[in-house]
Amino acid sequence: MEKIRCLIVDDEKLAQEVLIHHISKFDVLKLEGVCNNVFELIAFLNRNRNIDLIFLDIKMPEISGTDFVTMFNDPPAIIYTTAYDQYAAEAFGQNATDYLLKPISLDRFSKSVRKATRILRSEEKLISAKDENNDCFYVKSDKRLVKIDPRELIYIEGMGNYLCLYTDADKVMIHGTLSSVEENLKHLAYICRVHKSFFVNLNKISYLEQHVISLINKKNIPVGLSYRDQVYEKLKIL
Repeated sequence: MEKIRCLIVDDEKLAQEVLIHHISKFDVLKLEGVCNNVFELIAFLNRNRNIDLIFLDIKMPEISGTDFVTMFNDPPAIIYTTAYDQYAAEAFGQNATDYLLKPISLDRFSKSVRKATRILRSEEKLISAKDENNDCFYVKSDKRLVKIDPRELIYIEGMGNYLCLYTDADKVMIHGTLSSVEENLKHLAYICRVHKSFFVNLNKISYLEQHVISLINKKNIPVGLSYRDQVYEKLKIL
């Protein structure tokens, strides 16, 4: 099994040391770095988005952990680590993977790692199951594995830690991130990211007007400024 790449974000050295110790006990985890605050975290993620999981403190100077999750588009999975229990409702409202109260015992940490592993490996990741004749794949929606033919995709919308896949005949909601979509569908030239929250099937476009894509199902999707060059480059314009 591929290791889960994780970060520690906490402004207290003792808390950092406890998490470093706990993480070292689990072969499935690979610690990629330690950040002292949210500013360092954002700088780290801007350099390297290949992070699967963040152990994130809540009460930190200037920007809290929960504020980071609200402001940062498409964050990795989050396990909150805090001495305060009053933020639990807000944390789980943000679809946090878990909420650990300090001092964090190794036993409680172990349960959290198992939960994160289950989500990241079984629910959040797209399950690749290639068909001999096409690029079909499977996604886990509730307790079902749903087969998706990417040729039938119209668009994909990211909503926090969830994705909604719209096809010619259906709408499928799954637990996952747009980063996982990008990794699993990058070999398909006709699936293109056009906005921080959207992928579209270029073959399902009716027309494009003033940087807004109109799809065959009448859905209008804006083309983000930072994505325009790659979108127009892929379109066959006579």
